[in-house]
Amino acid sequence: MRNKFLLCNIIFILCLIILFLNDHFLKLQFHNWFTGKLSDIAGIILLPFLLTFLVPKLQQNSVYFTALFFILWKSSYSGKLIEIYNSVSPISIHRAVDYTDLFVMIFLVVPYYFIKNQEQLLKFEIRKTSPVFILIPCLLILMSTSPPRYYHYNPNRGNISFSSNFVFLVEGKNKDEVISEFSKRNISVHKDTAYIINEHYYQLLNGKMIEKNLKSETEIYKINQDSLKQEIFKTVASSDNYIIDSLQFGDEKVKNVRFWMFDVTNPKKEVSAEIHLRYLTTDKNLSQGSVQRKLKRFYKEAIKEEFKF
Repeated sequence: MRNKFLLCNIIFILCLIILFLNDHFLKLQFHNWFTGKLSDIAGIILLPFLLTFLVPKLQQNSVYFTALFFILWKSSYSGKLIEIYNSVSPISIHRAVDYTDLFVMIFLVVPYYFIKNQEQLLKFEIRKTSPVFILIPCLLILMSTSPPRYYHYNPNRGNISFSSNFVFLVEGKNKDEVISEFSKRNISVHKDTAYIINEHYYQLLNGKMIEKNLKSETEIYKINQDSLKQEIFKTVASSDNYIIDSLQFGDEKVKNVRFWMFDVTNPKKEVSAEIHLRYLTTDKNLSQGSVQRKLKRFYKEAIKEEFKF
């Protein structure tokens, strides 16, 4: 028989509230070690209560199951399973691999004690509540934990570099058509020449070493200038690296918007431009909350509007 007070108690509700507020608000405003661990602590306390409510036969074994699950969850082995789940689920789940998080398992003594001595839950019971009204939001909150940051912000320079996850499609337009559409809006998109040359630096400087001149004042490394120019032009032309010098959205402006852009073809043979955002420059010395809000505006007002043709 299910004990409704496994869910309808102050400890469980408090952990649920902390988990929700921390994942969706506190981490955005105060991204630090404490907020990073707080969700793990709240989650590892409430999960055994939830498992014992759903499967009463588990009892204290739910604590051992939680420990095993948490170890697997925090390891690299769960990555593929998460990718498969996110490909079919409308609510994606995320986690960061960090083995220092395992120390929070010491908090499993809390659910272990109360599950073993369930009469003690009566001190924290919430009587006039159905467990159904707690169970549904609990499952949604557990599934929709905050995603890992997909960017790195340098406050001294105002630079934001993005992970490979910031990808979107301009459906029905190839990259040449995208560039043409930008031109109509007076937005200059051109090859990121400086980045391309730096990326292929050693390949481009494939000259000839003149060893006998090492002890003299004459040149020791010979490069054909004409060949070098032609190689640079060829490398730049074939590259998928682009830059927008300045992009205005509302009263905000970002600079040096760097991205990869190339054509992809779907099973219906329709061509779209796939864009991978790499980097942009914004204001210096912003808080993490300010950076998050600015990026949300950038995505909503710049990406979704300027890249919508």
